[in-house]
Amino acid sequence: MKSAINLRHLRAFVAVARDSSFTRAAERLLLSQSALTVTVRQLEEHLGVALFNRTTRQVVLTVDGESLLIAAERIIGDFDHALAAVTETAKQRQGRVPIAVVPSVATRLMPPLVRGFHEIYPDIRITLRDDNGRGVHRQVLDHDVEFGISNVWRPYPELEFTPLTSDRFGLVCRRDDPLAREEGPFNWAGIDQKRLFIMASDTGFYTALQNTPEFVERCPTPAGEVLAMVTMLDMVRAGLGITLLPELARPAAVESELVFRRLTNPAVHRHLCLIRRRNEALSQGARRIWDYIRAQVPREIELNAAP
Repeated sequence: MKSAINLRHLRAFVAVARDSSFTRAAERLLLSQSALTVTVRQLEEHLGVALFNRTTRQVVLTVDGESLLIAAERIIGDFDHALAAVTETAKQRQGRVPIAVVPSVATRLMPPLVRGFHEIYPDIRITLRDDNGRGVHRQVLDHDVEFGISNVWRPYPELEFTPLTSDRFGLVCRRDDPLAREEGPFNWAGIDQKRLFIMASDTGFYTALQNTPEFVERCPTPAGEVLAMVTMLDMVRAGLGITLLPELARPAAVESELVFRRLTNPAVHRHLCLIRRRNEALSQGARRIWDYIRAQVPREIELNAAP
């Protein structure tokens, strides 16, 4: 039975051919001369030809050996070049890892997570690419980032969704709005769709609300749609209407003009996921960030929870 041939056999053959000596080649490869001799013999037996003419004074390539040397050096060179290229790419990825995240996650969750991660891994830099739900999915699909954070905008079969956390929707209105007079959760029955502005269909907010029967039933024709969350909050501040946002998108605690009241009967949640391409391994840097986020997000959600 012929021995399986691999790069070890080719490297041994090339070393002997270049040094014209089993002794010198064995020293360079850090092998015993007997082990090197066995390796070359296995290659010759597999090919069914003699690769060297051996005498007591010299080792010379045969015609078959000269033909193999050209191919063997090319194969080894291509392999070593490929390894070097992959290693260099891995180093670059480890140094800077872009992540696509929806704006509410970028502003509320990521700052403390990035700070904490950099304290542990100072050589891995996180680049945040905030986008709406549709954009996060597209960046992952297009290989612009290795993974992203959003709720499921569309269940693409090419993507894998790992549950991360959830936050609850609530009503956002001006502090002087009649809907802000009472404290505590807010019932769906009190929503006036003529005053309601919602986030546009490209966003994960829209997807979560459209999956809620109460929203579809009570708010079939809201006053309008807005693509950017910042614009939405500015419109509410200006007294143009009210909106529905998840807790991570609610106005900051220091916001004096707006209030946030959780929705009830029923409560509605946005389910955030880590999103990656299915059956594709993450780089070392991205894997460390992924694992850190999964471990730390529950604590950050608790700190950001509305009172």
